[in-house]
Parts: sequence; C-alpha cells; structure tokens
Amino acid sequence: MRRLLITLSIAATSLVTPVVAHAQSNGTRTFEEGVPRIAPSTAIAATIRIDKIKMVSPVYPGISMAVFAKGVGQWPGTPQPGQAGNIVLGGHRTSGKRPFANIDRLVPGDIISLSTKGKTFRYAVTSSLIVKPTAIWITDPTTTATLTLFACHPKGKTTQRYVVRASLIQ
Repeated sequence: MRRLLITLSIAATSLVTPVVAHAQSNGTRTFEEGVPRIAPSTAIAATIRIDKIKMVSPVYPGISMAVFAKGVGQWPGTPQPGQAGNIVLGGHRTSGKRPFANIDRLVPGDIISLSTKGKTFRYAVTSSLIVKPTAIWITDPTTTATLTLFACHPKGKTTQRYVVRASLIQ
C-alpha cells in the first residue's frame, strides 16, 4: 500500500505546528491526517501508570511523532483525567520510549491510573479492540468518564491500531 505525505498548516494558535499527514492512495483518512499538532512541549498534562505491564510515563499535550518520542500524547480537545468524556491517549509500541509496548496484555478489570495536579484517577479496563487506522470514531466524546488508549498494531507495523477502553472507577 503506497502512502502519500501531505503537509498541512493549521493557524488556529501559535502553539500549532505544521502537520505531516498520511493519506492512503485510495483517499481514505488515517489517524494522523487532520489532527492538530501542538508544538512539542515540556509541559506534562498528567502521568499514566499501568502496574500490570510495569509502565509509568508522562502524558504530554498533543498527538505527534515528537510527543510520542517523549512518552504518551493526549488527543487535542479531549477532557482532563477524572472529567466526563473520552480522554484519548496515544503512544508507541516499538519506538521512542515504547510506553504502550504491552497494552495488548491488558484485560477487563485491569487498572490504569492517571495523576494530575496532585490527584489520581483510576480507570478499569472494559474492553480492547483492533481497528483500522481510519477508525477516528474511537476519539468521539462519551457521556461518562472514559479513557481510550491507542497504539499501532501489530507491533512494528502501522496497518492497524490496538485500542484499550476503560471507565473511571474513582
């Protein structure tokens, strides 16, 4: 499958940088296409901890390769930990710091903790699924406090996305 590289400029704020987006040759969109990229920042939005897979990582604002190289990125416009809605976090499985290398080992009931501003919020895994890179619906808002993690799948490939869903328990 041939990929085309497209450079987009988004001038909504001075924090947004150009986007290198991927479009399939058949015209379908992927996760990377059209997502506002926040300039790489040293500001940490939160810290994610998943004891089952021995993972702790900072969460940075934005979804970009520069952010993923440092840790986990938060999809722009999604809520803060503990708030109602769908907080969406992405990360690498095989490159950079590989925070989501083993998210495929998570099962319903496993705990994911997000800490921010001196508070810790615990989410219990409810499901996992494998989707196409065009399945942007995983970022859709929810009425309850939901956490969505995503990473490329299978490991070392970008042909699919591995998604873990979790619900706030405290």
